[in-house]
Amino acid sequence: MKKEIGFIGLGSMGLNMVYKLLDRGYTVHAWNRSEGSRSDAKTAGANTYESLSEMANSMNATERVFWSMVSAGPAVDEVLSELKKHVKKGDIVVEGANSFYEDSVRRHNEFEKLGVNYFDAGVSGGLGGARNGSCIMVGGDREIFEKHLEQIVKDLAIEDGYGYFGEPGAGHYIKMVHNAIEYAMMQAMGEGMNLISKSQYKAVDFEKLTDVWNHGSIIEGRLMGFLKEALSKNPNLKDTDSEIGSLGTGEWSVREALKNGVPFPTIAGSVFARYNSRGNDDFSAKVVQALRVEFGGHNSQERPQK
Repeated sequence: MKKEIGFIGLGSMGLNMVYKLLDRGYTVHAWNRSEGSRSDAKTAGANTYESLSEMANSMNATERVFWSMVSAGPAVDEVLSELKKHVKKGDIVVEGANSFYEDSVRRHNEFEKLGVNYFDAGVSGGLGGARNGSCIMVGGDREIFEKHLEQIVKDLAIEDGYGYFGEPGAGHYIKMVHNAIEYAMMQAMGEGMNLISKSQYKAVDFEKLTDVWNHGSIIEGRLMGFLKEALSKNPNLKDTDSEIGSLGTGEWSVREALKNGVPFPTIAGSVFARYNSRGNDDFSAKVVQALRVEFGGHNSQERPQK
């Protein structure tokens, strides 16, 4: 397989994934609307372009692969509509944002009419994962994935951190549920820390506590490590916004649970807690928002796209 890829969207996740691909020896053709991140990608060794058409025309592979990390929402359809003008039969398009799975199915069907293979890829692991190896969940045509795409996904992923999960939409469906579980885990951490903050034990050092919990306890893990890092930079989270942003994946999961008659009380509660955080100064909300900032650079003003 020729190690060449067209990469669209050089935000914090996309740019780090480009660095990862360059490390792996890929020829990366990159495009982004803003010039600043294009300059960063070019400095790192990528070929950068001012338009999608220029990028597509510069790629030499017979079966080209385009990977989009444009932020979920209307911008994805805008960019993909433009890309449709420049793809050809046999090309592969991968969309890696937190898109709603039904949108991914629709986009697959649209590209299929052009003879283009469309895949949805849920990408997890935050900024560090994007740079050093993500967890990637893929949906689309299995045969095409195994023959033409799997090596690229493997090169972007942490060891043993990727999988093919089924027909179009499956990758983003799995990522949606992954994020919903993440909601509940972070909410539990926030509520536990909040209880301690309201207890009679006022001398508790929260940074030390998270460090201790992250060495051998049952609840150790990456989230606990992220919280420790947040507390080390911002003791007691006094400068953290108590309003929790949301990209919508938790809300979508609750809707799916209702549609399928699946009990979902813990995750549903964590979704409602995010809405409740608006206008309330609560330490548990600060914990959740601090975690979002630490692993993904997410701000408190984000709102669901759907």
